[in-house]
Amino acid sequence: MHRSDFAAAEKILREFVQRAPHSAEGLYLLGEVLMRRDQPKESLRIFTQAAAERRPTGKELRLVGLDYILLEDYVDAVRWLKRAAELSPNDAETWYSLGRAQYSKGDYSSAESSFRQALAFDSGSVKIENNLGLALAAQNQPEKAMEAYRRAVGLQENTASQSEQPLLNLGLLLIDHNQPQEAAEELIRATVISPACAQCQEALGQALLALKRLPEAEKAMEKAVELEPTNPRFHYVLGRAYKQSGEMEKSRNELRRSAELYGSHSTPTK
Repeated sequence: MHRSDFAAAEKILREFVQRAPHSAEGLYLLGEVLMRRDQPKESLRIFTQAAAERRPTGKELRLVGLDYILLEDYVDAVRWLKRAAELSPNDAETWYSLGRAQYSKGDYSSAESSFRQALAFDSGSVKIENNLGLALAAQNQPEKAMEAYRRAVGLQENTASQSEQPLLNLGLLLIDHNQPQEAAEELIRATVISPACAQCQEALGQALLALKRLPEAEKAMEKAVELEPTNPRFHYVLGRAYKQSGEMEKSRNELRRSAELYGSHSTPTK
């Protein structure tokens, strides 16, 4: 499990619970492995068996909540994660998971509260600050959202492992508020961290387009299309860029491809 070899872990744990079917620890571990293998229904079945042997801890209830998030049942996810928070009130991951479920449910104010509670126990978390920014942006508080994104970016500076997400979210918000120069600077940093992030490339293209840096904008948008060729929005913005450059045939081709993909409902889910 620590090596993230969950297939091997599942095999071992299934053999174990066959020999010790009443082992709560074995069942809870198996339930966690199944959740991490994206098998939420089977994971919940195993967690139900485990709960018959021993009451779950706060951490174990958090895993139940994560199963419901995988099932996109955010009402039950929130219900179980609130119980987990009652049992483990000082656990940042539980509050973070609750915030994620509340955000997905559309309860942005509660999500903000949960993320702030998580930060009280893990003030150096990039992902929690980034998600706080998302909750604030969803409540139409762009300045506060930008502050959260900038804190997230600052927390990961000079660290070995960095995320492009706070830079992407900051860049998108800056574009929305007519600050394309700063947006481009942040989004260039995002593409350096994650060159394969199609959303980063597309957002960078939009910022560069607003700055009239057309060749650079086209290059970024072409990269986005290359990374996600079935995303109709990417073809659309690339078509707009070609149109501004006077490349009308290329523009028509991209806009036509965009319309075809929208018509076939091929938009990626992510």
